[in-house]
Amino acid sequence: RPDGTVLAYGDNTYGQCGVGSWSSIVAVAAGQYHSVGLESDGTCVAVGLNGNLQCNVGSWTDIVAVLAGPSHTVGLKSDGTCVAVGNNASGQCDVASWTDIVAVAAGWYHTVGVRSDGMCVATGFNTSGQCDVASWSSIVAVAAGQYHSVGLESDGTCVAVGGNDESQCDVASWSDVTAIASGRAYTVGVSSDGTCVCAG
Repeated sequence: RPDGTVLAYGDNTYGQCGVGSWSSIVAVAAGQYHSVGLESDGTCVAVGLNGNLQCNVGSWTDIVAVLAGPSHTVGLKSDGTCVAVGNNASGQCDVASWTDIVAVAAGWYHTVGVRSDGMCVATGFNTSGQCDVASWSSIVAVAAGQYHSVGLESDGTCVAVGGNDESQCDVASWSDVTAIASGRAYTVGVSSDGTCVCAG
């Protein structure tokens, strides 16, 4: 909300909706059973299931963006480096060596980053090719689903790799897109005129 407080509704089995005491929040991210908040001073708070330590963000500082996969959490720092906690069974938290990062997306078991030069890096589960983003260029934003990754190019077009069993990667015809998001097996784009396109 404008005053920096947060509301949450839905399944609260693990306390993932227990955000009523949060304040000075500028961004939020929701995993499968955990919620993360970015405070205005660059620190983070988290509630919910912590079985993989995905809520252990209390020591983070200088964070400018937070992302959450089902059981891992990624933070983008102001110096372009990244931190991550949680389930790392597929290497989805192996982001410590990344530098010059300007945007990040957290998929189910993979993480994707955009560098300032528009190139991308990815780590984690890659059975469906969802981490095969090294050839992308002119990328300004990324989104990650369960087994796919999507990139928004500077000219408003999109690229995608990974599992396409529900046609979630069929974004090549999109144009004039200004923002993207991904769910488990779908992709959404927002056009400059405020309309949306969807695949999957």
